[in-house]
Amino acid sequence: MVSIHPYHLQDAGPALPEPLPLPIGAIAVGLVNLLQEAASLPAPIHISVFDTEHIMLQFTPARASLKTITRWALRFGAVVVSEPQQGNSGPEIWCRAEFGYHGVAITAFAHIPVTATGTPQGQQPGHVDYPHQPGRLYDCPACEAACHCTPGDAECVYSGQHNGLAET
Repeated sequence: MVSIHPYHLQDAGPALPEPLPLPIGAIAVGLVNLLQEAASLPAPIHISVFDTEHIMLQFTPARASLKTITRWALRFGAVVVSEPQQGNSGPEIWCRAEFGYHGVAITAFAHIPVTATGTPQGQQPGHVDYPHQPGRLYDCPACEAACHCTPGDAECVYSGQHNGLAET
């Protein structure tokens, strides 16, 4: 004969104590395992391990880090967040992915500097070598690649969305 009885928490006895936090050595061992599991991915340039069961992976301040963090996010089931912020040296793109690894919180991030034209540094084409005002010369790769509008001036030769500073 089988009988079914409802289970009540008060019948379970005393509550179990909260688990103790992991010692930092165990978190470091987890970091080694994480890096071994991610051996085929680009490595971070800086790693911070915290006794609060958190590890931060910092990647280079370059546009390629957007792709790198996306690869880490795909590998470990995270979502990539990218947002503009004001850094110490000017505007930056802050990119991050957060995920858990065996109970430890992992944050992979990069702060990528942005040029005045809105493109990450090192990624914009150069101007042609004869004198001209930025944004005013057709057939100049840099002028046509990004908005160069300045307050009170006519729109530049860029064919995409302008920054709204030009005279209308």
